[in-house]
Amino acid sequence: MGIPALSSAQSNFQKGYIINNTRDTLKGYIDYKEWSLNPSSINFKTDLDAGIQEVTVKNLLAYSIDGFESFQKHEVDISMSKVELNQVSVGPDTSKKRDIVFLKVLQTGKNVTLFSYTDGIKQRFYLLEKDGLVPYELSSQLYMKSDTENILIRGTGYIRQLSSVMTKLNVGTDDNRRRLRYLSYNEKDLMNIVAAINEQQLVKAKPGLRFFAGAGLNISKAVYKGDIIFAGKGAVSKTSYSPMITIGVDLLANPAIGKLIYRLESALLMSKNEVSINTNQNGNAIAKHAFDQVTINFTPQVIYNFYNTNRLKIFAGGGLGLNFSTYSNNKRTAYDSYRNENTVTDNAVEMEKFNFSLPFTAGVVIHKRVEISAGYAFSSSITNYAGYSINIQRYRMGVNYLFGKH
Repeated sequence: MGIPALSSAQSNFQKGYIINNTRDTLKGYIDYKEWSLNPSSINFKTDLDAGIQEVTVKNLLAYSIDGFESFQKHEVDISMSKVELNQVSVGPDTSKKRDIVFLKVLQTGKNVTLFSYTDGIKQRFYLLEKDGLVPYELSSQLYMKSDTENILIRGTGYIRQLSSVMTKLNVGTDDNRRRLRYLSYNEKDLMNIVAAINEQQLVKAKPGLRFFAGAGLNISKAVYKGDIIFAGKGAVSKTSYSPMITIGVDLLANPAIGKLIYRLESALLMSKNEVSINTNQNGNAIAKHAFDQVTINFTPQVIYNFYNTNRLKIFAGGGLGLNFSTYSNNKRTAYDSYRNENTVTDNAVEMEKFNFSLPFTAGVVIHKRVEISAGYAFSSSITNYAGYSINIQRYRMGVNYLFGKH
């Protein structure tokens, strides 16, 4: 019962407006979701403290989320042909239905407006000419040539439609017309050709970048494995506690929603490592290995906010750690109980300056600014010996402050 309640509690109200059936424009806040299909209803507030109103395609003409997406209501013909290879028809499928839906506005201009509409069958694109009343679908479909010939045909009626518009309006260059012949039925290519029809330049959307900096606690331990005395039963490895500094940058896949985040983090990590073992051998009664490690870590990672509201976000993520390390005080000590003396060997173990790790993290973000997290990195080897290895196991806790877009 807890998971559905948690999901339903999430909201992401962004500034926007709605236009009702009487053509009144009402400014307020719209609950902006990652819609994979064109929505038939939205949640609207006149202000952030007001109650939620559910408004539908029946009582709206249009709505818009400021700086992000706009939708308009239209009654259009919707093609019903399938695009999944195991569902395509034999011969062209010209079946259609007529329905009143919200079309997503992709581009507006002096000559035409480009829309998209996605339902459970496929994504379609629509064009509305400047003197037109109703958008029409740009035609594209897949079908098998016949029952006996296993040949897949891709209909490209949209190319003829767009070419006709360019000819009628006398717009576009020779290069535009050449490219039109090989135009793919996707948002990027159609946006480019429609920009040519509208005689305008596309403005690239600015990426949703934010930066962060913080500090925390690095908890690490050296774990010895293989044919080395410090991997034996009774070996004791001390846990190292040291401060940690982090800086980095986030790229938000959709800045208005902020669920999926691509992060590049850099961290400064330090540790003092020591392992010892009592061997019960008079000539080598107590053995110890100690070394200090300073690591600069770069971690590209993917983070997902599975609970995502303005006040609180709960996230988890993982990536690949690239670790560049330096070592000091690398000493191996053996106590000889016969002579009652220590033998110290400097740099008896050679350690690698670079290694990989697999870190995972989870945490919360409070009011879009303060990030509190904990993480774990699976042990990674810092040696390159055939018979044994020294592995570093890390835990971390930290606080970051987030700057920029959220």
